[in-house]
Amino acid sequence: MSGAAGLPRRAWLMVIVVGFLGFCAVLRAPVGVIPPLLTRLGQDLGMGEVARGALTSVPILCFGLLTPLASLVVRRVGVNAAGLLTLGMALAGALLRSAGTTWAAFAGTVVIGAGLTVGNLVAPMVIGRDFWHRTALMTGLYSSTCNVIVTAATALAVPLALVIGWQGSAAAWTAVPVLLAGVLWLWIFPPGRPAPRQSLRERAGMTSWVTERALARPTTSAGAAVWRRPLTWVMAVAFAAQTFSYYAIAGWLPTALVDELAMSEAGAGVAASVFSLLGIVGPLLVPVMFEALRWPAGRVLGVICACWLTLPICLTVTPGYWLVPCMLSGIAQGAFFAALFTLVIRRSESVDENRRTTALIQTTGYCVAAVGPIVMGWVHEHSGGWVAPFAMVVGVLVLMTICAQIAARAGEPARGERVVPAGVLEDGERAEDRGGNA
Repeated sequence: MSGAAGLPRRAWLMVIVVGFLGFCAVLRAPVGVIPPLLTRLGQDLGMGEVARGALTSVPILCFGLLTPLASLVVRRVGVNAAGLLTLGMALAGALLRSAGTTWAAFAGTVVIGAGLTVGNLVAPMVIGRDFWHRTALMTGLYSSTCNVIVTAATALAVPLALVIGWQGSAAAWTAVPVLLAGVLWLWIFPPGRPAPRQSLRERAGMTSWVTERALARPTTSAGAAVWRRPLTWVMAVAFAAQTFSYYAIAGWLPTALVDELAMSEAGAGVAASVFSLLGIVGPLLVPVMFEALRWPAGRVLGVICACWLTLPICLTVTPGYWLVPCMLSGIAQGAFFAALFTLVIRRSESVDENRRTTALIQTTGYCVAAVGPIVMGWVHEHSGGWVAPFAMVVGVLVLMTICAQIAARAGEPARGERVVPAGVLEDGERAEDRGGNA
């Protein structure tokens, strides 16, 4: 123990970061493991195509419909306790989902969706509370971690099911990450505390920017409620357009490639996976643009949105040249989430304001996202081809681009202006020394 206590500050800081990212890893794995297992699950439980599709839509609907309730729960119990609640509900839901009946599968998925809805609020709140001086980096790592785990679960769910069955595979891909994350979270972020454990903060040197005074600072009462602020709704529309487009393309891209390019189903699935896989890379580029290159938010989001548009435009005009646009859009769809919520965290004056803003944005976005694949399919059915559906996505992404640019420029701090929470920097410390410039 004495050896551990003698670790350098950077090592202790990494322990806290790993504990947070372990929590983030749980936020998508219980959802991502199900699509590859749908055939086995459906055959075993006697579920038709509609029921299987509904099962995959439940978590997205939970993210949209239950976010206001989740926001109230987080406010009442606190961020650290809410993190444990997320993990506990994910574990309970996974075990229930694997009980072997249709009603258990749906009930368990609802419990998982409700728990992860809480976690969707906890993650950005922890970043805004404990890592406000590295928002772009931590938001990028958070988003990439989610994508990595989803990719792993998608790829390995079936091989594991061949050994222990679909029930065992579905449960294991939730239970194992949850138990590991739970141990770390309980140690690093104990319930009832407004910060990481004090001894860890001191060893990591976090007391220089995470102070009890800053954490206890209430939301500024002089400003309007978040739902009355035009900027909040602009960011909500941008996120809604992003999620709508992502789920629409992710759901129908393999089918479109089969129809347009005469690919095999297996080949189209592999080709479409490029779009999702490169979502791992995108979030990691956001801190490079924000912090290493010091690009303003407008330029960062402009580049991301331009790359996002390349795939639907290509599939509308020249679908045969889909590969490079698919790569660019895959990177961009992952990067947009990280970039937008970096803005949300930086524009929030307190942890509580972060919670309320994130809740409104995610409620709007995920409710809209739930209808993305449905609208895409309807347009395809009534148009008789894929030009109209992808042209529709282009229009939605243009709306996203406009809103993103407005959000990037609204409230952008003047050059050299401090944007860190009041009362955090002490002893004449400069904001730029902490990386506090937006």
